[in-house]
Amino acid sequence: MFDVDTIGSRSKDLEKQRDQLVDEMEKLEENHKKGKVDEKAYQEKRHEIERALVEIMDRLAQMRFIMGKE
Repeated sequence: MFDVDTIGSRSKDLEKQRDQLVDEMEKLEENHKKGKVDEKAYQEKRHEIERALVEIMDRLAQMRFIMGKE
């Protein structure tokens, strides 16, 4: 039903996306601290990034479960 290689490949893709989102969050934080991003824009973008991270982490957890990892 599930191809372990395909799941492993997809997991790596999701991990890269996670890392990119974490980098994006860090840049957003820096720009907010420097005053380059106002509070409203900061909160909206932060919420968007956090939602994307939650989705990715959920998918990763599902794939690890399917592959028999914790």
